[in-house]
Amino acid sequence: QEYDRRCHEAPGSLPNIVVVITGKGPQKAMYEARIRCMELSHAAIATAWLAAEDYPKLLGAADLGICMHYSSSGLDLPMKVVDLFGCGVPVCAMRYPVIAELVKEGKNGLLFSTSQELCDHLTYLLDGFSIRAATKGSSLAQLRAGVALESNHRWSDEWEQTVWPLVLKMTRSL
Repeated sequence: QEYDRRCHEAPGSLPNIVVVITGKGPQKAMYEARIRCMELSHAAIATAWLAAEDYPKLLGAADLGICMHYSSSGLDLPMKVVDLFGCGVPVCAMRYPVIAELVKEGKNGLLFSTSQELCDHLTYLLDGFSIRAATKGSSLAQLRAGVALESNHRWSDEWEQTVWPLVLKMTRSL
């Protein structure tokens, strides 16, 4: 609703957006009811449960992903972000202790703690949006380039740089 308000305040500077909420969690019906009550003129919101083969197609068509996952333990990482990165899509993700292992702030995505901060990020990334701007030097294009760069990192590289030196150090001290 805040994004919609900002669109009204600055006509033409922010694009209309389509938000697709995926999943079929236990709170889906509650959120669908809340969405039906919203009066939005610059955002269309839909919910979808997709076949496995359609899910990456939807993600790949997105300009930006939003991850609302918050780890109750503070230790697990959301597969949604991994899926989005795998499709080359930058993310805005909810901030919690270990999320920075995946989302490198300003490089492949942005982190938020409040709905206001998420709206600020959307406004920043989408201000003056056009298909051309999204593929050139815009902030969104820079995040997309960061996702591509991060995708070059492999598990084996991380192991050799991070874990293997610790294993060697531990075995030498035995």
